[in-house]
Amino acid sequence: MFSTEFGLIERIKKNVRLFSKDVVVGIGDDSAALKYGKKYLLLKTDMLVQDVHFSLKHSTPEQIGAKAIEQNVSDIASMGGLPKYALVSLALPKNTDVDFVDGLYKGINKKSGKYKISVVGGDLSQSSKVMVGIFLAGFVENKYLALRSGAKISDLIFCSGNAGKSAVGLELLKNNKKGKSIKTHLEPECRLDLARKLVKTGINSMIDVSDGVASEIGHICQESDVGAIIYADKIPMSKNTINDAKKLNKNPIDFALYGGEDFELVFTADKSKLNQFKKYDVKVIGEIVDKKYGIKLVKGGKKLNLGRGFDHFR
Repeated sequence: MFSTEFGLIERIKKNVRLFSKDVVVGIGDDSAALKYGKKYLLLKTDMLVQDVHFSLKHSTPEQIGAKAIEQNVSDIASMGGLPKYALVSLALPKNTDVDFVDGLYKGINKKSGKYKISVVGGDLSQSSKVMVGIFLAGFVENKYLALRSGAKISDLIFCSGNAGKSAVGLELLKNNKKGKSIKTHLEPECRLDLARKLVKTGINSMIDVSDGVASEIGHICQESDVGAIIYADKIPMSKNTINDAKKLNKNPIDFALYGGEDFELVFTADKSKLNQFKKYDVKVIGEIVDKKYGIKLVKGGKKLNLGRGFDHFR
């Protein structure tokens, strides 16, 4: 029996075999990467499951379809690439209205148009609940490939945008409260344009924020064999996120660290590049240190162990 999502992933990773020398990155990063001439072919799949990733009480079919594309594009973006082709798989209850399917594809087509993605196929099946699976293929120039495994000791750790916004929005919905964060949860947008700019500066590692800032930093440290110090008061959060967290009588930093689906970017880079990032929507939130120091959160003058973020099996 497994206890965590990431423990299960590690178990699966040990049980699969690679038969092609073209595989540059397999299980363990935001996307797989395969040799493809002067570029790498990026492959990614993610699914949305009713009552796990969305509720039909709160999300429209269009919002669900749009979110399915955004979350997959986010993983291509964090590898430094651009999305190109998609396969869409749907599992639907037998009594699903055709208007619901039209709504899903309205959202899928809207976002596919935004990112110039061609939907070239998919699959259909019956299920007791709605499931939307996206398989996305993209490309990245060899010199721009960004991995979780490239962080170096003394690198600065950066986070883009507004962390915690989606988790706060979800909590508002669960508690029947209103707030501006609800829209950011139901209609997330990834940071593809920013990611492309960042990889051209020569960053050392990058990951998208799917499961919370804490989880993503943990992944970078694990794959790079390093430790990290994170400063709680440096993590970027908008006034809307902070105000909406107050409505819930909760600390906004917990949503930023341990929430998910922000689709922001966490990346590391050499200190010498700091000035290059001042024109972008990113903030320094910490530093990479030797593995022996672990992963620590500095909060209220104290160093605390940094926990993990969202996990499907906890």
